[in-house]
Amino acid sequence: MSLGPFDTLFSFLHGLTNGNLHLAGLFVLLVLLASLEIGVRFGRLSAGRHVPTDGEKSSVNFATAGMMGLLAFLLGVSLSMASDRYQQRRNSVLAEANAIGTVWLRAEVGTGAEGEALRKLLREYTEVRIAVVAGSSSAPGSGDLLERTNKLQNEIWALARVVAERSPTPISGMLLTSLNEMIDLSLTNRRNLNAHVPAYILRLLLTVSIFAVGAVGYGFGLVGSRQLVLSVLLLCVWTLAIVLIIDIDRPQSGEVRVDPAPLVWTLQGFGLAK
Repeated sequence: MSLGPFDTLFSFLHGLTNGNLHLAGLFVLLVLLASLEIGVRFGRLSAGRHVPTDGEKSSVNFATAGMMGLLAFLLGVSLSMASDRYQQRRNSVLAEANAIGTVWLRAEVGTGAEGEALRKLLREYTEVRIAVVAGSSSAPGSGDLLERTNKLQNEIWALARVVAERSPTPISGMLLTSLNEMIDLSLTNRRNLNAHVPAYILRLLLTVSIFAVGAVGYGFGLVGSRQLVLSVLLLCVWTLAIVLIIDIDRPQSGEVRVDPAPLVWTLQGFGLAK
């Protein structure tokens, strides 16, 4: 969704959100403060040309209230979308941890000599998956996380296939089934970790924020009362809400991250198993 002259602004903000979130929040606050000041100046200019009547002031207040209502609605939608994605990530991490634990338990039963090698690979695989969820740059002693994940999946599947071919029993069939589910959930987790609130939603939120704050400033200038302290407080709170949405939308680099605890607990369970 292109918004013409705002594209440069959004591109700059996007670059900041990929880096320092505090700078991104400061940038949003400064943009909103500038919008408020521009609105105040236009309001004063309009009031200087002719004295506004009570009807004109009421019309401005009505329009401003409508814009702020729409802005609150967009903020709620954006926050809801970000929260839903965060919950999906948490659920997929738990589901993957359960799937890995199931493979571990079934690898202990009727797998022969390959069982120990299979469990060793599962330990390493779980460590890699913890690093993926936590947003680490590399797995312990390995290179790229996704490449390491794929390599371990292939090695684990190869061992499980040897077990199934040598002893095609219901147990080996259940092992392959649970292993297939574990691999599928790793892809689901990858999808969820890379699912974000659509960029056009955030662009629309910021655009409406700029215009709505400008309208508030215009109303202040029209009546000759700036309300500086309350205005700054409002913009600070609004900026924090926008930054929260951006933060939730960065599950591997922001302050609000998905907790890899279920995978950690699964790995700890491996240490207790004999």
